[in-house]
Amino acid sequence: MTRVLDRYVFRELVSPFFIGVGLFTFFLTIDRIYSLTDLVVTKGVPFYLVLQLLVYMLPSFLVHTLPMALLVAVLLAAGRLASDLEVVAFNASGVGPVRLFLPFLAAAIVVTAMTAALTLLVNPWSNRAFQWQLFKILQTRAATGIKERVFSTTFGQFVIYVEEVSPSQVGLRGLLVADERDPKLVRIITARQGRLFTDEENKRITLRLIDGAIQESDADNTVRYRRTAFGMYDMNLAVESPFTGAPRVEKPEKDLGIVELVAAEWQLAREGQSTAPYLVEFHKRLTLPVAAIVFILVGFPLAIRSHRGGRGIALVGSLVIVVTYYLLLTSLESVALSRRLTPWVAIWTPTLLFTLVGLVLLRSSAVRVPAGWANLLWRLRVLVAPRAAAPGRAVSRRRPRRIRGPQQSSHLMDRYLVREFLMYLGLGVGVGAALFVVVDLLQTLDRYLRTKPPVVYILEHFIYRLPAGLYQGLPVIVLVSTIFLFLALSRQHELTALKAAGVSLYRVSLPILLLAFAVSVGSVVFQETVLPFLNTKGEEVDRIKIRGELPRHLQRRTQIWYRSSESRFFRVDLLDPGGRQMDGVMVLEIDRNFRLLNRLDAARAYWSSRGWEFERGAFREFAPDGTVESVPFVLTSLELPETLDDFIQIQKPADTMSFRELRAYMQKLQESGHQIGKYVVQLYSKLSFPLVHVIMALVAIPFALQWPRGGRIIGVALAIALSMGYWVVNSLALSFAKADLLPPLLAAWAANIVFAGLGISLFLRART
Repeated sequence: MTRVLDRYVFRELVSPFFIGVGLFTFFLTIDRIYSLTDLVVTKGVPFYLVLQLLVYMLPSFLVHTLPMALLVAVLLAAGRLASDLEVVAFNASGVGPVRLFLPFLAAAIVVTAMTAALTLLVNPWSNRAFQWQLFKILQTRAATGIKERVFSTTFGQFVIYVEEVSPSQVGLRGLLVADERDPKLVRIITARQGRLFTDEENKRITLRLIDGAIQESDADNTVRYRRTAFGMYDMNLAVESPFTGAPRVEKPEKDLGIVELVAAEWQLAREGQSTAPYLVEFHKRLTLPVAAIVFILVGFPLAIRSHRGGRGIALVGSLVIVVTYYLLLTSLESVALSRRLTPWVAIWTPTLLFTLVGLVLLRSSAVRVPAGWANLLWRLRVLVAPRAAAPGRAVSRRRPRRIRGPQQSSHLMDRYLVREFLMYLGLGVGVGAALFVVVDLLQTLDRYLRTKPPVVYILEHFIYRLPAGLYQGLPVIVLVSTIFLFLALSRQHELTALKAAGVSLYRVSLPILLLAFAVSVGSVVFQETVLPFLNTKGEEVDRIKIRGELPRHLQRRTQIWYRSSESRFFRVDLLDPGGRQMDGVMVLEIDRNFRLLNRLDAARAYWSSRGWEFERGAFREFAPDGTVESVPFVLTSLELPETLDDFIQIQKPADTMSFRELRAYMQKLQESGHQIGKYVVQLYSKLSFPLVHVIMALVAIPFALQWPRGGRIIGVALAIALSMGYWVVNSLALSFAKADLLPPLLAAWAANIVFAGLGISLFLRART
């Protein structure tokens, strides 16, 4: 009998476990789908290389998603056993909670072994392979680092500006290159055309410039100047690893194998250096796999106590367990890295604490509550809910309502459907909030460990970022809520009863579709009013409070390149907003073929209400025959349309602007002669995205009716499949638009059109 019981439990665990792994992994990778798709469609990177990138990402995600998925599976499986009174039947046949716990524990041990293999063996290898793969893509497809009308710093100390990139990513038109390797020499190259060549064998990238000129001068612009025209000029670009040019998010010890990690720790100990980061990483690799067993110890006793209808609460409880565990682990890891606590004590404390709690809960489930405690609990229940506890009291003294006819019945049906849908929607918002916190912590964990911000700043971060994250995930929540509602109506034969009473499927779906439309309207209002404020405050908290940086408009910035119009470029060594001045100023005027017309160099520029004042520099004008006329100056004033605010002000990303802000920004760019093609798609997306809620509900209803006896596992599987399908179609369409293969309006609405057509088609074929 015990073997039959074990097999039965394992069968109950398998489906929700794999679906949970897919769900959590999908939420962790959903923000990378567009970037990976963009590499394939827009940048021309081979699909197999991008697929390898995704494969190299998965082990680091699975370390966290495997224990989380097992916890959800145990809560669903054990909760179902409790709600169907199978736990009571097992107790009556002599199988207590401890014996019932053994197959769950065996599953946890298997997941622990899988996670240990990932942390100890696979993860270090996959981290190194992932970095090499990115480096390989940058080498073989150098154009991934060059974007149209953007100053690119991908290639070391070369700043490259390209007016237009051909669809093949090889041909370039209108180039400006600044060689900033020597701080004492200013070297500017302009060219009408260019080509990119890649030597994979020698790992070298060559930029060939055609029909241009080289301008060289001293840093003070007064001693020496030389101009050289050329028909063709080749430059070898330095290609560095993408992780050396930007601050690393991952810590270097994460790339070491377990043996290398121990050897590095011993070496640092012999040299008298701090070994805390390596000891913390070593113990984390040992304790993270044990999280599967810890979660089961806590989750199993909670699940078998849940009554009918309580599995949703247990699911939310599982996410609370996960968030609490990782928050505690993160906090103690920070303490260990600051050497205020022994690493092994800090890392193992959450595991030991949760293990103790789990053992207490498991024992309380196996041992009956004494009669004295039971009487006390019953008295407390009488005090809290006297009506529910009084056995002889009538449930309600209200008179039954008189049925007034079909209209009253339809209103009752609508209220029932709306109430059930809002219940699922609220539960989905809670689960989504917990998922957002978990995912955000996994992505920003190392940043918090480096900067060590106060807890109140982290709470402010979530206060401003959580609503925006829920806004992005609300279509998935509406989809899941609709699927769960109609699966429940079908499984409990309520939909059949409504059809027998003459209520069609269209009439049943009407209140749900209207609610989804109301959510869409609310999303539009939220997007235009609240979302920009939340993004601004969230950026302020992340940048100023957590990272300790100055506000953007007060930061002193160096090495600034700025294009103010089609013909004018600025280059500034140092911008000081507080002093209202700029040091090392260069102003270039070019024609349509990127031939230099004139150039202004100044040691310093001041901004006042009267305009710009330049000191210690020279003005040079270039004739078509190649001659140069130079006029030095000590102090001069010029009338330029640009003000200091043009250099201080930094536009927000398009995805954080409202529709009106983005449209005004596009008008400003268009008036100054800039291309606005890439912003058009984002502008139309702000109109199409809110309608996704209605489309998700429309698609979910007929799909849910395909499995009338399906449970929540089927619902979660359907939600994952439909969500992935929508985001993949949307990402492909946006990438095609970016590559000028689709009109922006069609690209922004493509996913909506495809899934709306799919939903309407299935809806019309469904039995009404």
